[in-house]
Amino acid sequence: MRSNEQRYRDRVEQNDAHDRELVDDHLSSSVQTDDPTSNQRNQDEIAERFMRSLQQIEVTGDVEPLVALFADNADVLNLAMSEPLQGQQHIRQFWQKYLSVFDRIHSRFTHVAEGNGTITLEWISEGALSSGEPFSYRGVSILKTKNGRVQHFRTYYDSAAFLPQGAK
Repeated sequence: MRSNEQRYRDRVEQNDAHDRELVDDHLSSSVQTDDPTSNQRNQDEIAERFMRSLQQIEVTGDVEPLVALFADNADVLNLAMSEPLQGQQHIRQFWQKYLSVFDRIHSRFTHVAEGNGTITLEWISEGALSSGEPFSYRGVSILKTKNGRVQHFRTYYDSAAFLPQGAK
């Protein structure tokens, strides 16, 4: 009989393969130009780096690869916040707080759309909360980019996943 942890690891491996295919499909179908500074190419690179960096920090706990994608004066906002947080230090704290909610988490991306300096990522995240309670939730993150960096980050998600088991 397989343990819950082994089933979780198997699911993560399957989802990682799906995520790599999604990123590869997205990049191969994107319009590429000979101009390395083109907006489309920059957006493709930012989308790919963001998805891979988020999955990396979920495994390692080191938020720096993700923070590095944000402009120095970038801002972040999620449903639990009334005002955006701005600047590298606040962005670092945002991602550290994100990770602290979970014992383990794995996000997989189900759809990517780009255009006019905006990247929209649909995702599903699964794992266990810091209390040990399993969870699964889905959402959308919107990244506004400028000069090859994330300038604004907004994320919208099903917050019911964070309610106590009896309240769901």
